[in-house]
Amino acid sequence: MPHSRILNIYLPSPMREDAAAGKVNIVNRIEAAVAPHGLRIAVHGDTPEERADPYRRQGWSLFHMQEPVGPRCLCLRQAYQNPFWQIEATNQRWWFDVAQAAFDPDTVDPAAARPFFQRWRRHLVGERTCSRDGFLFMPLQGRISEHRSFQSMSPLAMIQATLEHDLRPIRATLHPRETYSAADLHALEDLVRRHPRLSVVRSDPLALLAACDLVVTQNSSVALTGYFLRKPAVLFAGVDFHHIAGSVPREGVERAFQKAEGTLPDHERYLYWFFQLQTINGAAPEAEAQIMARFARHGWHF
Repeated sequence: MPHSRILNIYLPSPMREDAAAGKVNIVNRIEAAVAPHGLRIAVHGDTPEERADPYRRQGWSLFHMQEPVGPRCLCLRQAYQNPFWQIEATNQRWWFDVAQAAFDPDTVDPAAARPFFQRWRRHLVGERTCSRDGFLFMPLQGRISEHRSFQSMSPLAMIQATLEHDLRPIRATLHPRETYSAADLHALEDLVRRHPRLSVVRSDPLALLAACDLVVTQNSSVALTGYFLRKPAVLFAGVDFHHIAGSVPREGVERAFQKAEGTLPDHERYLYWFFQLQTINGAAPEAEAQIMARFARHGWHF
């Protein structure tokens, strides 16, 4: 079959141009992983037309943050921070292997977890002083009036449920890269008018994280960053970092809040487990072996 020894990688601009110039580390590590097996890589754009081209798809394919199609197609997605990556059979994080795995802190070496946690905390949030100033931080995402399949309820219903469950003020933020419809903004403004404890603020999310009692969100990665500040979280939607949070899809609203503010989890061991043990570390000497293990996990044998 023509081109059967090709691994096609579909990337958006400018990532595609950078990869072609050898400037995208994870692509370089994938190329190094498959070359001993007689495969070469070909980098393409990620328009629907290019991803659907059957001629290019006669080898193996990796889509970047797009749902894979067919047995020889997988998803390549950054695990929130570079150099950590996932190769999965879906683009939906809540179905990733790590999302289905059980976290057992006793299996994680604290002597390895502690310096990892400290180094990444400094990198992500600096030397911030944390406090509990008596409010809930709610980073909102998009499409706030819709109840999507991976959510326990719509974001607007999440706000209402949180107001009914907890008497503390809520400081919500809008996502800077989302476009909100006039109807969604009107509905949010109506909630603010009816509930004085609710405000929508334009503030540094890291400052809000450092000062809040609790993060409440659908599945914003802000909650994951909050783990580096040892902040508890309640998640109203499926995601891959749910293990130490209160999860409304898993436990319901009341129990999710109880879990989040119960016994403090071991954030150091969790974050080491999540990033260092459950992803491909593109900066690690063993990256090629990790990549090949992910391919084998999904039935790719070259």
